Amino acid sequence: MLRTIYVYTAGILYLIMTFLIQLPIVLFVYYFVSKEKGIKVARKYAKKWGKNLIGSTGCEVEVIMKDKNLKEKIENETIVVVSNHQSNFDIPLLLEYFPKDIGFVAKKEMEHWPILGAWMKMIQCVFLDRSNPREGIKSIKEAVKKIKTGYSIVIFPEGTRSKTGEIMEFKKGSFKLATDSKVKLIPVTIKGTNNIQVKGSMKIQKAKVKIIIDNPIDVKELDRTELKELNVKVKDIIEKNYRGN
Repeated sequence: MLRTIYVYTAGILYLIMTFLIQLPIVLFVYYFVSKEKGIKVARKYAKKWGKNLIGSTGCEVEVIMKDKNLKEKIENETIVVVSNHQSNFDIPLLLEYFPKDIGFVAKKEMEHWPILGAWMKMIQCVFLDRSNPREGIKSIKEAVKKIKTGYSIVIFPEGTRSKTGEIMEFKKGSFKLATDSKVKLIPVTIKGTNNIQVKGSMKIQKAKVKIIIDNPIDVKELDRTELKELNVKVKDIIEKNYRGN
């Protein structure tokens, strides 16, 4: 109970600081210096938010990178990150521990969350309406456009958080972000965030969390059959990492 109170209190205080200090700075840079620099500053602050939130849970986080030189290799590249989805803490976890500034394809409801929704727009997130296929296609196209402009984005192809932690079906449409923009795709496996906060519960508890960042997949090198089965290939990679194989 004390950990839950501490995490929510720390989160609220950080959001207040964001509203009073960080957001005005970002807006000033965005509108009076340059859009690109404003987005860069926003993503820098978002990374700090992720660090603050994950740190407040007291979780032990282990990061495994299949390629030790990945950070240097993707430093000047735009990429798409594909990850399984276990918890509300997946976004702050990736913001803090993925070795590149990123935005997200997030559920539509988050667009209207106080402060956080505005912040997500600033870091170039795209909001997906899962109940409206036509609007969903528009959102995917918007995300592809942002990627082509140079902004790396994360998508959770399961479409929603797993209740059990087990990996669900990967929707094919999610992979258009990489195949339509022709950028490298990086599979990421998240394990343990579902133990921080069970879906449907407000309780926060300490947990051991593992994030496995796999080798990039260059979609430009895949043939037609491989592109058609990309969702299966990536799910297999993430599932094997999840099970420790």
